Amino acid sequence: MELIFLGGARKIGNSSIGLSLGNDILLLDYGASPSHGNPPELPIKVDPMRVIGVVITHAHVDHSGAVPWLFKTAYNPPVIATPLTLELSDLLLRDELKLSGKYLPFGFPELQRMMSSGIPIRYNSQLALRDNVVITLHNAGHIPGSASVVVEVDGKKIWYTSDINTIDCWLTTAADIVHDADIVIMEATYSYKDHPDRKTQERALVETANKVSSEGGACLIPAFSIARSQEVLITLIAHDFAGPIVLDGMSQAATNIMLSHPDFINNWYALKRASERAKWMRSKKERKKYVKMPSAIIAPAGMLLGGWSKWYLKKVFGNEKNAILFVSYQVPGTLGYKVLHERVISHDGKEVPVSAFVDYFDLSSHVGKTQLKQIASQLESPEKIFLVHGEEPHISQFAEEFREETGIDVVVPNVGEVYKL
Repeated sequence: MELIFLGGARKIGNSSIGLSLGNDILLLDYGASPSHGNPPELPIKVDPMRVIGVVITHAHVDHSGAVPWLFKTAYNPPVIATPLTLELSDLLLRDELKLSGKYLPFGFPELQRMMSSGIPIRYNSQLALRDNVVITLHNAGHIPGSASVVVEVDGKKIWYTSDINTIDCWLTTAADIVHDADIVIMEATYSYKDHPDRKTQERALVETANKVSSEGGACLIPAFSIARSQEVLITLIAHDFAGPIVLDGMSQAATNIMLSHPDFINNWYALKRASERAKWMRSKKERKKYVKMPSAIIAPAGMLLGGWSKWYLKKVFGNEKNAILFVSYQVPGTLGYKVLHERVISHDGKEVPVSAFVDYFDLSSHVGKTQLKQIASQLESPEKIFLVHGEEPHISQFAEEFREETGIDVVVPNVGEVYKL
């Protein structure tokens, strides 16, 4: 029995881990780095004929984006996920194919075969892939439907946290912690920092939006279509945003999918009421109307790399009455990073200053450094912890600190490395 790190080691993106069982292999995620119209980074290629199953922990493309690649042959391995994750993965992968299909080694037929191979399972339900291989999904608290995975093989228990969050949010409840795992594969996205208090950040976001609106400005809030858009929507209403709230782009379809799975939504009625209060954009005419009004506009993409947020940006950036309010981390090199950290935008072939007010509010759906240590403190006696989904130098520094404080064998694998269990 071996662990093979196929992607997402010492970086964030194209997450994938293989559990090799002789000639068979079980995949825990098989993601692609979001391509934004460029060639994506994919995990190491796996022979689909060896795959006895692939678990999708949640719908984000960096965890699900390469799964259709496994469906190029006549053999269709089972795809295991929560029902909500399966639907949201279909939504995001269809969008990825529309944006970057020419760069991907699969198309819509492979996506359709992937979806037809889906095995939806609920939290805390066991699925036996073989007599000696049992899978259980647990609530990961990251986005609705997200899961951590326990694989039990011949008496050994392996827990893959995937992306995990240990506080209650509007849409999700705090993650379940698996105390008795022998091997732990844990995300380390924010191993270098703690997040500020969530409710304080939410109130600050709405206070800022109300101030801008009261002075006649429009607030653009670029947000990921799945979970972040809906969290912001509920937040604006819960903290009494006074003006109209616009919901646009793929956030609309994602909202409808979430509303059809009430058992995976922490505050379903709040989401339902918020979706009814929001103005759902259906035409350019409506968009041109609301972008000139004192309003809050929630639109993907969260890093301004496409979608309707980029269209709205061009309308709001030049007016100092307006605001661009970020609610997620901006990856270096993206347009969102440029706007947030440099206050400039490329417009008509040249760099132009952003006159609109710009600010950032931390509404992260990942654990921070202290919470990672708290998870580790609840583990009974793990043989080894592998850290993934984090960037250098932070992830290695955290591993060193972690080893010294706990005495646990903490490993930061490289892509392609194999570890015998």
